[in-house]
Amino acid sequence: MEQLTDWKRVFRTTTFICAAIVASLFVYAAIVEIQKSRLGFFAGLAPPSQAHTLMFVFYGLAIVSVVLARASNRSILKGRETDPPRERILRLSRASVITAVLAEIPALLGLVLFLLTGSSRDFYFLWFGSLAMEFIFFPRSKTWQDLLSVPGQEP
Repeated sequence: MEQLTDWKRVFRTTTFICAAIVASLFVYAAIVEIQKSRLGFFAGLAPPSQAHTLMFVFYGLAIVSVVLARASNRSILKGRETDPPRERILRLSRASVITAVLAEIPALLGLVLFLLTGSSRDFYFLWFGSLAMEFIFFPRSKTWQDLLSVPGQEP
């Protein structure tokens, strides 16, 4: 019974951390909107000649973060079914938080891109990508139960 309580406690903490990461996405959107409303037209801090290059670099980095999120999730979750339940629970928690942080990177890159180029459109493309990844990778109780269950053993 203690194991079940431990699992729920770790899941609740992990969910809270991931929800805070999702909330930070909305803070980024608020920063962009406040910046746009205060300055009207915001041209960005970088020279206009570099805007196109910066866009490609930041979109490329965002794609790399998506690939890293998928790869890290799989590699962290790899383990043996004979591992103790506590270790499997902690590995699952670690994978969830690391994946959430990696899923946040495109929005952060979009915020920096907005500050450099003034393009809110690019920010929102990257922001929606982050939001979608956060939704896909957000910890779910049923998924955790399935991943923690070992035949003949209670999670």
